[in-house]
Amino acid sequence: MKYKKEPELTGRIVLPNDPLYNSARQEFNTFFNKFPLVIVFARETQDVINAIRWARYNGVPLRMRSGRHNYEGVSALNGGLIIDVSEMKQLEINQKKGTVTLQTGLRNIEIIEELGSQGLVVPPGLCPTPGIAGVTLGGGHSSLSRPWGLVIDNLLEAELVDADGCVLHASADRNADLFWALRGGGGGNFGVCTSFCFRTHEIDTVAYAAINWELEDLKPVLKVWQEYTLPDADIRFTPLLSIISGEQPLLLAQGVFLGSAKELRELLRPLLRTGSPSSVFIEDIPWVEAAARIGRTQPVSPEPFKSVGPYVDALLPDEAIDIIQRFITNPPTSAVSLLFHGLGGAVADIPSKATAYFQRKALSNMSIYATWNEPEGAGPGIHWVDQFRREMLPYTNGVYINTQDLSIENWPKDYYGGNFERLTRIKAKYDPENFFRFPQSIPPTFGCRE
Repeated sequence: MKYKKEPELTGRIVLPNDPLYNSARQEFNTFFNKFPLVIVFARETQDVINAIRWARYNGVPLRMRSGRHNYEGVSALNGGLIIDVSEMKQLEINQKKGTVTLQTGLRNIEIIEELGSQGLVVPPGLCPTPGIAGVTLGGGHSSLSRPWGLVIDNLLEAELVDADGCVLHASADRNADLFWALRGGGGGNFGVCTSFCFRTHEIDTVAYAAINWELEDLKPVLKVWQEYTLPDADIRFTPLLSIISGEQPLLLAQGVFLGSAKELRELLRPLLRTGSPSSVFIEDIPWVEAAARIGRTQPVSPEPFKSVGPYVDALLPDEAIDIIQRFITNPPTSAVSLLFHGLGGAVADIPSKATAYFQRKALSNMSIYATWNEPEGAGPGIHWVDQFRREMLPYTNGVYINTQDLSIENWPKDYYGGNFERLTRIKAKYDPENFFRFPQSIPPTFGCRE
């Protein structure tokens, strides 16, 4: 698209000479230190349109972000323009239709609290601070995944600004191919999403469990915990397992159950009989409180880190658990962790090619994580994560796109499986000039049309 004159940037503009520039450019992963040319904090969709057209007119590369949580700092860049939608926070509930329409600057915790105050929920991510845009576009693992599916499984419509600065709406009935791609195709590949419409679920009190052990019980606990991710396990319970080594070691099983605490205690009896639990909490509590408890076990403040999330498709054998124990008990940095997130249930009820999110049959996702206090810890921490992932390759299948890792060579297969080719064709249709590009972005392929 050609413009007669230079488009004007609107919204809250932050330039390098602005006193707020350093805070505005900082990513959640502080290992990355990028210096953009300009940051546009959009306040309405027109600000996004203007920013895209300005970048096209001036030949300036562009990135977009909502919560700044890209694991590899790809939502920032040197010498380019960043569109930040984090100040777009409108939310409107339609009680009659059972839906909520919200702008993409909202963060997980804000949506949890706002909807929770009305007795409603859209299955949220675990961490409190990521923006809903990135969480959703990668698929969206949730503490309610087994009963109600991924975040994308509750998405009804998306508003997106394309590479020409035009507003598109994608749903099952409008631009259906784009709607397919947005549900698991990862953030930033097709345009800037400015709002979503979700199906809501009614929720009030839930049963929540938190069981602690010493790390010495890791092997038997993990073996039993896995059973709660199998296809015949109760889908009302989404199990989590946090394994943390370093200064504050922790082995914690937790999860939300759509039933009573009495039922949940009975369901967890095999786990309660495993090892020697040091503390047990199984109670009926408000949903919002349960989400907050889970959130407090996740990284909540910016820090340097390396992380990646492979999928587990089958019960891990003893030799795989031995690898996990070896890595966890030999941390190279101040803190390392491994989070197992139970999937299956409603996630697996949807075919792998029904949305761009391919890993529907995974039992769980395992998030390998290392952080460090001193700069010299970066090398050992990054190496630890990379080696851990490589040694687990015989027991894992694919990687969650929301845990992007630039060291992965065959990333199209690992992120998108058998859906990558179709994604490249849809990319060619909606962004033929590949304007929205970054490391490991989906390239356009001009083959058979959709």
